[in-house]
Amino acid sequence: MSNSVGGNAIKLVGESVAPGTSLLLDGRVLAGGAHLLAGLWAKAALGPVGLALVCINSYTTATTGKSLLKLASKSESDSESASTTEAESADTTESADTAESASS
Repeated sequence: MSNSVGGNAIKLVGESVAPGTSLLLDGRVLAGGAHLLAGLWAKAALGPVGLALVCINSYTTATTGKSLLKLASKSESDSESASTTEAESADTTESADTAESASS
């Protein structure tokens, strides 16, 4: 199934029925079946929150090609690299200010 708005809407409705449906609709039977089993286990062990997490993971995997964990770790590494870039920028500005003060 395509990643169009309509296709994604159908996948989202499918996930509300059973975890792994969006992957099954994409033809990824093994991953869809694994999410179905994981969803049943998560619901038994963690309740509705566990089931919701498995459904969200299945949907994001089907639509983006990356699991929820990979997306979360990517956003964390993006924020770390942004803060590193900001720190390097601040160091460069301070160095320029110091050089101007020394030349005066």
